[in-house]
Amino acid sequence: MHATVGSGRGSRLSIPAGWISITLVLRGVLELGSGDTPWQLTSRHQQLWLDGGVRLVSRTPCWWLCVSAPAQLWRELPHGTPCDTSLIPAETLCPLRLARPLVHIARTRWFDQDSDTENVVDNMVWLRDAIVEHQDTQHQQMDRCSGRTALRRHQTLLRLLRVQHLIRCNVDDRIDLTRLAAIANYSPTHLIRVYREVFGETPCEYAARLRHQRAWELVRSTDMSVCEIADALGFESESAFCRAFKHAFGCTTSEARRGARAMISVHGHVGLTCDEALKIRTGEPAMML
Repeated sequence: MHATVGSGRGSRLSIPAGWISITLVLRGVLELGSGDTPWQLTSRHQQLWLDGGVRLVSRTPCWWLCVSAPAQLWRELPHGTPCDTSLIPAETLCPLRLARPLVHIARTRWFDQDSDTENVVDNMVWLRDAIVEHQDTQHQQMDRCSGRTALRRHQTLLRLLRVQHLIRCNVDDRIDLTRLAAIANYSPTHLIRVYREVFGETPCEYAARLRHQRAWELVRSTDMSVCEIADALGFESESAFCRAFKHAFGCTTSEARRGARAMISVHGHVGLTCDEALKIRTGEPAMML
């Protein structure tokens, strides 16, 4: 088992295929990559990864920790069921119950240079159980997957999560549905049907929701011009982006940006989130934060 703490700019870590790792960013932004697909893990978020090798690089000042071990070690941990059929790769906001064993293991390995002890094993069991408990949502999704056995449903969910992960890594680009279907080894029609049954939306609807969130964040939280935002999100023109933005949120980009500045001057934050703005647009109740 390896517990790694990285800080500053330029730290790198490569985890080989066949290992299971969980990474927590305490401060800053950490770049992760698998194959040719890079993505970013932001502060207070964790990434559980078991789908091949993964690289960690801090290109900007960052403070992070990672606990990794061969999959066989996770399977041999006592006091529980085998982990290779229950752990599901996921990126989420890290709750305190999961952060505690991660930090505790990192501290133990940092200050105690002895070989593995019962204390370390107990901490790994604590971490494994916290991960499984945190993945209730993913296990509910697995129950909605097709398949007669738990292993078959687990494999189906992993296929769909690869598709979802690829969409998240390419929010600024429009990914062809045929390419997404090939990742899951499904036909486009079958992918749409299975994905909707598990996640309650199609891959295209999920991509559009992420693009809405990205557009809202760029307009409200950055000084980028509307033309630069439209280009970054792959729109053909600035006017096309402005029409899509007003259709989604019921206000222009200028009105959204003025509202954000007003909220910052009064309350110190940008006010509405993307999801709250969309609820207001559709007539659903939303809370002003």
